[in-house]
Amino acid sequence: MRVAVIGRGRWGANIVNTLATMGDVEVIEESKDLDLARQQQPDGVLIATPAATHADVAIPFIDAGVPTFIEKPMATTVADAIRIRGAASRSGTPVVVGHVHLHNPAFQALKKLLTEVGAAQAVYWEGMNHRPRADTSVLWDWLPHGLSMAQELLDANPASAQTWCVGGASGYKAAIAKFGFNGVPFIANVSWLSTQKRHGMTIACSDNLINFDDTAQQKLSLSNSQGISYPTYGEELPLTREIQAFIGVVRTRRLDPSQLERNVAIVRAIAAAEESARTAGGLVTIDHCRP
Repeated sequence: MRVAVIGRGRWGANIVNTLATMGDVEVIEESKDLDLARQQQPDGVLIATPAATHADVAIPFIDAGVPTFIEKPMATTVADAIRIRGAASRSGTPVVVGHVHLHNPAFQALKKLLTEVGAAQAVYWEGMNHRPRADTSVLWDWLPHGLSMAQELLDANPASAQTWCVGGASGYKAAIAKFGFNGVPFIANVSWLSTQKRHGMTIACSDNLINFDDTAQQKLSLSNSQGISYPTYGEELPLTREIQAFIGVVRTRRLDPSQLERNVAIVRAIAAAEESARTAGGLVTIDHCRP
């Protein structure tokens, strides 16, 4: 199997290194000239270019029937997300959006644990580092992680957004956001102002607290009246699992179309968060029924 990787920055390089561990996958050399990359007829393409370029880079491959992986976020405007969805629908091409934390074995164990201890009453999540990006704001950098995890756990799309930001509208550097998921509040704290990387989640249930800390050695814990326990989980690297899953899609050309709809919903939610931030936390209702 031959695949193209478009974009060889920090994350694109990680993708290439991960693919190199898969003995039956060859990465073609071209990573910048899109026409030349398509002429080499790759079996699949993985896109890790600046976020605002995702639609323009991906759609020619999608139109050509090449299974496509787009690193999060799917797009940075609702219009671009709809363009990608439309291209996938017209061509029947599988399109995967990369949310690496969904493939974290500790998160998968958390998801199973939640079904056993009761429904979530509130979800608190944080993602922060000191790695500002020039191509987008902290909302588009960090929120796709938390929102995709919340979607997976709550099996719903966010219906409303409120956001308070630090920094100008052209470059928010930190934010606190609240999203409503079928009556369950999801509180997100995102920042590029932290000197230490932090990524974690606390889920409050009626009698239990589940804690996920991606930067800790022991990433998952359960707290209740009986004390604290530490559920087990696998050790495989999340990016390895994510890329293996995409290679499986390339082989079978099968993908649940609802996955792409969920990613359009994430783009709508972050756009709503931006709208709320411009009004200093005004409540914005998210309409997922719009075309």
